[in-house]
Amino acid sequence: MADTKQSALADLTGANLADGDFFPLRDVSDTTMAATGTNKEIVLSELIIALQARGMNRTKRLDAQHSISSATPTEVTGLTMALEAGTYIFDYRLLIQSATITVGVQFNFNFDGTATKARWWYQYADLSATLLAAIGTQAHDTSTSTLGFQMAKAEDDMATTAAGNMGPFATTNAVQTTNTDIMVAIKGIIVVTVAGNMELWHGSETATATSVEVGSSLVVVRTDLDPT
Repeated sequence: MADTKQSALADLTGANLADGDFFPLRDVSDTTMAATGTNKEIVLSELIIALQARGMNRTKRLDAQHSISSATPTEVTGLTMALEAGTYIFDYRLLIQSATITVGVQFNFNFDGTATKARWWYQYADLSATLLAAIGTQAHDTSTSTLGFQMAKAEDDMATTAAGNMGPFATTNAVQTTNTDIMVAIKGIIVVTVAGNMELWHGSETATATSVEVGSSLVVVRTDLDPT
């Protein structure tokens, strides 16, 4: 639309933005048009990538249940996230279920590029009133208001095919209520030198069904670039 001021153009709400929509910008590294820069445009999907590389949250939500009845884990592909070289903190909040009261979930964490450092915690709420009295008791308890403890295991061993390196801390009372959402968390930091995919692998403690439920989410933030 020739000779129309930017302020005179039709408005578009954020809810109606599409990945293919464009934004005008001035590229200060290209002085073809003027010493102050050259007018260009950027598509929304590329703008989001640029902002994420400067510290904006990257998020994934699991849209299909991941169920398994084997101690050999498979990848929860709905929560796989590609990372370029950089330093990141990450936070999985997972809704898990088990079909059996004595069977818990197991997880592996993996990165298929190159990471010089990777450390994380596997965490859940233990509803026992005494520390370590019911270790492995992943929670859903509506019978008491007694506070328990938050349990955690520190880990640095990335894997895909072996039995889960993050899993039940005991084989009895791995969950208190079957077929009920229980929240667990995996929080960590990873330093990537060669780009790749950050992966979560899920298996069952035994050949009994466990699942990671729809709505389980991942948040990743790059921390080595100053966004200002």
